[in-house]
Amino acid sequence: MAVRIRPCLLAVAFFAAAWVSGASSVPQQVLFNSCSEKVDNSQKSFNCMPCSRTYVADAYLDALTGQLAQHRDLTEVPETADLCKGLDDDLDVPVLSEVHRQLVGEGSHRRLVYSVKFGNCEDDAVKFLDGYAANLVIIEKLPSGVFADPFELQHFVERKVFLDVAVFGDTNLELPSALSNRSAVEIHFDFKPSTTMDCNLVVELPLHARYPPLDSSGYATVEFGSPDLLLHYRKKDTHPDSCIWVSKNLDAEPVDKAVWRVPCGNGAHAGFVSSLTFISALVCSMSVVLAASLIS
Repeated sequence: MAVRIRPCLLAVAFFAAAWVSGASSVPQQVLFNSCSEKVDNSQKSFNCMPCSRTYVADAYLDALTGQLAQHRDLTEVPETADLCKGLDDDLDVPVLSEVHRQLVGEGSHRRLVYSVKFGNCEDDAVKFLDGYAANLVIIEKLPSGVFADPFELQHFVERKVFLDVAVFGDTNLELPSALSNRSAVEIHFDFKPSTTMDCNLVVELPLHARYPPLDSSGYATVEFGSPDLLLHYRKKDTHPDSCIWVSKNLDAEPVDKAVWRVPCGNGAHAGFVSSLTFISALVCSMSVVLAASLIS
């Protein structure tokens, strides 16, 4: 009798364990799907958020960096469909005509340079900016092994180069590439001055490479995907309680991948470098001890 019951007990235990495991994974799965759906919707048309929120990427940190948001619960972000009610999606907003991106510089410290050009600028943009405050938003999802210094970027804000900027994800500047996670940078660039320059905007983002793992070639390759470009605008004459930012996806064509060859150490030289470092440290230590004994 006991032998017959044992398989049934094992089957019940297995079913219960699977049910508990599935139930525990539901909240995270629903949270991620909700975030992904919102990002997909924003890419199709536009998104809305209250003016009390500053950054677009703050609500979609999980989708941008592959990490769960620690400083904000994504379930607390209001549904954009309710916020967008009554807003006209048929405005004659400036239309993106060209976008180019280039990696400039050498070594471990370089710059991503964006060249953005808008069409129908002369008349439509001026008319649009009479009633709306607008800025260009660039969200660059940085690959593993590259980081942006938030303290350096704040100097760009202080010098009025950017309206605002934020770094999401891993902001630890000291970690090597093997121990770090991905991050994303959101740049807000004032759109109004571009009307005096034929709607041509040039944005530079300084980036730095982390210490990569050893490689026999002496270089580690890092590739950048296409950034997200949005037109962020709101009505000028609105009450703070009813102020809504509209983020319209500019449907930019994918740009060419930027490839960064980061210098790294050669594993074949590890023994020689370690020995030389040990001997140098030993000589320096002996010199300090000898100098201290002579003085005393």
